[in-house]
Amino acid sequence: MTSVPASGDSGDLAGLNYGKSRVREIRRVTLRGLVTNLLLSGAKMAGGILGGSHALVADGVHSLSDCLSDIAILIGAGFWSRPSDDGHPHGHARIETMVTGFVGLLIVATGALLAWRSFSAVLHPHYHDVGWIAFAIAVASVVSKELLYRWTFAMSTLLRSPALAANAWHHRSDCLSSIPVALVVVAVRISPSLHYLDCIAGGVVAIFVLVSGIKVLKPALWQLSDSAAPPEVREELTAIALGVDGVIDVHDLRTRYQGEGIQADMHIVVDGSLPLGDAFAISSEVERRLYSSGSGVVDVLVRLEPEGT
Repeated sequence: MTSVPASGDSGDLAGLNYGKSRVREIRRVTLRGLVTNLLLSGAKMAGGILGGSHALVADGVHSLSDCLSDIAILIGAGFWSRPSDDGHPHGHARIETMVTGFVGLLIVATGALLAWRSFSAVLHPHYHDVGWIAFAIAVASVVSKELLYRWTFAMSTLLRSPALAANAWHHRSDCLSSIPVALVVVAVRISPSLHYLDCIAGGVVAIFVLVSGIKVLKPALWQLSDSAAPPEVREELTAIALGVDGVIDVHDLRTRYQGEGIQADMHIVVDGSLPLGDAFAISSEVERRLYSSGSGVVDVLVRLEPEGT
């Protein structure tokens, strides 16, 4: 069994995915998000208090939860990028999946808290004149967080980082949750009798947050349960192995996720009369092609079987 090097700073995708360059990029993207979230959360909560908008205060709490997920990624990146060792022979990539799950749990918990606060506000309403400052801050949040989401998600795709993708969706949920806040401010300014919509908008924000959290949490838990790669990926890996000269059949393919990468093992059937060196060369070529296929394989074990056994 061979494996992709866990360190290195080469400019190709493999070096970026498993080397120090990847960690630096993830931290750079996350740090920019952290600064943006700190500024936005402070502006939203201050603007919500000054502008009399419960929904904007709730949105500010949501932005503050983004900061916690940013911090989790900044810390976690230093651990999941470590190479394999005696205690973790398969590497540390699952720490990234755990961080992704933590981000998802954090989003769900934030949504539940906001839902409770909005429900309490509906039961015990406090009437305020909602100022235009709340509208201006909500619009600024929509624009800035949508841009931050697009950039972060693009970088998560390049770096193949599920934790960064989860954080991108956290940014998107913050963007979407600010839209009803802005609309409510306009409605209340037009007709003060619609003040109750502010509390309802807080509940809408909570729903956005809860849905986003579930979308992030579900795949992380699925990967931690040792789920296999999708059928189309398994079919691709089988086809790659069958494409090597000398491979007669492939069976007992098993896959699971190690972070964003795939661990795979398979049995290949070869001519039993081949010299051992030739048979080993065939298995080595199967491994080489699997690693270089772009299918995300980071660890593979190929077992040889002679035909007819």
